[in-house]
Amino acid sequence: MLLAACGGGDGSGTGGTGPRPGSSFQIEAGGDNVPERFSSDLWVRGSWAYTGTWGGVARNGVPGNVVKIWSLGAAGAPALADSIVVPGIGTVSDVQVSEDGAVLVFSAERGTNAGLYVYDLADPRSPAFRDSSLVADGIHTATIAELGGRRYVFGARNPKNPALLIYDITDPTSIALVAAVPIPPAYGIHDTYVRDGLAFVFAWNTGVIIYDVGNGIRGGRPDAPVEISRLLTADDGVAGGSAVHNGWWFHNPVRGESRYLFVGQEGAGVIGSQSSGDIHVVDVTDLVHPKEVAFFHLAGAGTHNFWMDESRQILYAAYYNGGVVAVDVSGQLLGDLANRLIAQIRPGGPGNTYTWGVQLAGGSLYAIDMLSGLWQLKAP
Repeated sequence: MLLAACGGGDGSGTGGTGPRPGSSFQIEAGGDNVPERFSSDLWVRGSWAYTGTWGGVARNGVPGNVVKIWSLGAAGAPALADSIVVPGIGTVSDVQVSEDGAVLVFSAERGTNAGLYVYDLADPRSPAFRDSSLVADGIHTATIAELGGRRYVFGARNPKNPALLIYDITDPTSIALVAAVPIPPAYGIHDTYVRDGLAFVFAWNTGVIIYDVGNGIRGGRPDAPVEISRLLTADDGVAGGSAVHNGWWFHNPVRGESRYLFVGQEGAGVIGSQSSGDIHVVDVTDLVHPKEVAFFHLAGAGTHNFWMDESRQILYAAYYNGGVVAVDVSGQLLGDLANRLIAQIRPGGPGNTYTWGVQLAGGSLYAIDMLSGLWQLKAP
């Protein structure tokens, strides 16, 4: 399994003081609840959670062709309620529920039925299939965005023919591809982030590409994206390039600014034991001329997906064999942010932790771990 690391900076990050006394994660519930497959992505909404499964390497000879459906108890504890099995795929790589809770979307890779899937959530315990779009190379991620009164999915088509695929799913029974934007074949797109009419495309060694899809800066639309700029983040020689994987555009309500884009780098790794890759901080005050200003490095581990508590100015990141970390992102961010680490936890313990993603919901932080399943954590 391929995953990377980063460098640079001048050590002048301000505002952090290192791990805070008394600040720690606590395990509330869950764990060791998906023994037959490797877990992948998660999405939590209300009293329900949905998690994917990964089959790049089969666990127990079982492919990742299942979406797990979890009921969250009164205190938020996850209990497996049901599953969606999709024949003819090997991995459910991305999972998301629309903001209004109406639809579940997931992307699928590997196999004859790889592509995009849309389900109705009128009954969140038993999602009902509505439509799909099969894609020969599969779709790595699928991000829901509401733009101009319509609902879209921004999908990342895999190599050999990488592209940003934009679907209109306003009618979930008849989804339509409205745009396909080719991406240079440097291992394609790994994730997308859409906010305020901008689409941030994380395209591995091509870097971060920013598109206007309704913001107005360049007159772009979902069916006609217009590139604003791109940036290749730092390469420390470990990742085999910038290895841009994912990101979050931070809207800071405390400072009243939308200055920083956090970018995850994914280097080489071995499930259960090794990973590499840093978090890069990009100043996007000038969207036409973004510039990298800071980084966060965790020794012995590499980041994957993350989630932001914007009101508290804390970034929560999944760090594979490093588990879950909380990072203080308040104030000005410059150089090495090593002193911003607040807390860290390996929920499955040594040898049983390889955390894929995290999400804040209902007062808890939920973590999905490839080895040890779905966890409910109390965040510091």
